[in-house]
Amino acid sequence: MRTLFLLLAWCTAVCARPQLLDSIALFTQESPRPIIRLDMKGSFVSNHNVRMMGVKVGLQHARRFQYGVGYSFLFTPVVQDRYVHGLGTRSSRLRMGYFNAYVDYAFYQRGPWEVRIPVQLGVGSGSVIYRDAMDRKQKLFRSGLIVYEPCMTVQYRFLKYFGVGAGWGYRLVIRTRHSLDERLTAPIYTFGLRIFFEEIYRDIGR
Repeated sequence: MRTLFLLLAWCTAVCARPQLLDSIALFTQESPRPIIRLDMKGSFVSNHNVRMMGVKVGLQHARRFQYGVGYSFLFTPVVQDRYVHGLGTRSSRLRMGYFNAYVDYAFYQRGPWEVRIPVQLGVGSGSVIYRDAMDRKQKLFRSGLIVYEPCMTVQYRFLKYFGVGAGWGYRLVIRTRHSLDERLTAPIYTFGLRIFFEEIYRDIGR
């Protein structure tokens, strides 16, 4: 795990090299195009395998450099029994969500292959909730969150409108309080099929 984190940190640092910054500056001279992205990432919370869902809105230059803002949240229920003073053991559930700013740079494009480095930094909150004796939702724990997620993704494109890709990275979470009672820092991964709707619409409109 530590080796993976160091590798990703190195990849992020590479993006800051002057020649790559010059390349990004060259791409941004082209007119930007608005993009909307839906993200689903696999990860871990304590001993639970979970999915994180997100939506991003941003701009893209030359199909190589993207930036924008978004919101991500814990999609998979993370439930466990906890002791609540005065009530005994109650079923509780973790909630987690955060707004983020992101950049995404395709540093390699050749033929059907594409390799990108997306990085996002987010601010949000997490809480553990339960239901009291009156069946009302109550918060057992709550903490502010700062989330840093560097990743690397590889995509192979086929049949013009489709691509299959995989990615891996790391989610580093800093909490403002230590009472959230869940381990949030963990590896993240993606795997799935991509459909290029933009090109489908463009070809249909010709």
